[in-house]
Amino acid sequence: MNVRGDTGNKEDTASAPIGQRGPHKPLSAPLSPVGRYMRRGLEVCLLIAVLVGVWYVMTDGWKLVSQDVDEYFRYAHAFWLEHPHFRSLPTEYPPLAIIPFSVTLLPSSIDHHVVFAMWMGLLVLVGYAGYVRYSTRQRAVTWIIYLLLGTTAVVLARYDLVPALVTLAAVWAAQRGQYRLAYGLLGVGILLKLYPGFLLPVMMVAEWRELKQSPHMLPAGKSRWHVRGHRLPLVSMGLDASVGVLLALVGFGVSFVLSPHGTMAAFRYALDRPLQAESTPASLMWLGSVLGVPMHAVFSFGAYNAVGPLDAWLKPLSSLALVGGCCWVYWRQARGQLSLAQATLACLCMVVVTSKLLSAQYLLWVLPFAAEVAGVDALWIAICLLTTLEYPILFDASFRQWTTTYTTPYMLVLAIRNGLLLYVTVQATLGRSLSRASHDARHMLALSSADTLSARLDPPTAISPAPGYLEETLSLRPEERRAVDDI
Repeated sequence: MNVRGDTGNKEDTASAPIGQRGPHKPLSAPLSPVGRYMRRGLEVCLLIAVLVGVWYVMTDGWKLVSQDVDEYFRYAHAFWLEHPHFRSLPTEYPPLAIIPFSVTLLPSSIDHHVVFAMWMGLLVLVGYAGYVRYSTRQRAVTWIIYLLLGTTAVVLARYDLVPALVTLAAVWAAQRGQYRLAYGLLGVGILLKLYPGFLLPVMMVAEWRELKQSPHMLPAGKSRWHVRGHRLPLVSMGLDASVGVLLALVGFGVSFVLSPHGTMAAFRYALDRPLQAESTPASLMWLGSVLGVPMHAVFSFGAYNAVGPLDAWLKPLSSLALVGGCCWVYWRQARGQLSLAQATLACLCMVVVTSKLLSAQYLLWVLPFAAEVAGVDALWIAICLLTTLEYPILFDASFRQWTTTYTTPYMLVLAIRNGLLLYVTVQATLGRSLSRASHDARHMLALSSADTLSARLDPPTAISPAPGYLEETLSLRPEERRAVDDI
């Protein structure tokens, strides 16, 4: 395989079938330094204008006042300013969540809702820059579109954007072979929000497959099972994974020393919660109520929940579906049927769709990888629009009446949204999550990126990259990999 990207003639390739070599279109001339700075400046100004518009829609249009930000502020104030210092940890969040909560105090002269929105807006800019630097500008724009369509009400008022981008950074690091950094970032993500723990096996399987399929990394005269200082792939993978596991254990250990009650409360809080009204199991319970099985709403644990005779069955089935679904993803990835990015998207979708808890901000966990893997996809656009229709548009009108009954439009929208989520979860697990448009775009990206492949590989491996390493580097589907092999 020629990794230098020598392509011969430079004619148009848009009509060449996937899997067949075609002529190449010349790349456009690079912008001058001044042009690049001007474009970046315009992008930043446009994003800032969009974020300001999001803030005014949220506060002046929908009249949303985030009680979550009030809670963040109280936790941060108690931890940093009240006696005894550094002892009052959040009772329903992992310990490192106190860091993003603390930005509500900086600066203290401005209302903490505005301060938190400013910091989250800055994080959106950082995420956009990360996409441009480590992925593509097209995916960066896609991510922003998804945020606007599905999370306008929560993107500047919840801290879930922090663990979401930490998780995305971990995947980018792993795609570049920096697995210890990737595991460390996952450890940080677990300390921020527990859900990145489900991605540890995804990362481990990705590294294991890369080590097995990378004979160019072997010392001379050694078998393909001995890499990285003559160690077995499983040993090397385990040592790298221990970075993230130890980081998470140390974080929880320090938290337990500072506040035993606060550390254990996050786990008890998650276990004791009933089915949240927006979750897929709650939608099944609502469908049961249509058939005559009673169901009613209860406000507890800071959310509206669904309670009825079916919850005794749906809660354990939800847990079984979560474990079984994640194992299905790990198995398909281990068989080489999912790339790292695809497996990450499938696993996160599985966590969201099978969990007994689901809120609008949970979409922030998944959207970065929907943009990374699926691109602009009609199903994801529909999921985003239905989520915004559910919260906040129908939420306020519905829950004013929930002291006595449910509103059918609200629950129907939730059922449709959750059904679509279930569908894209299955499609992602089967490796069919790419729309045709994004599929073609990724194929063209692979063809035009062959001449830069050497720069993305470590210097010792740039001469003859193994197929397994190339798969995880570009996250290509089989027909796309065949197209690259033809170069």
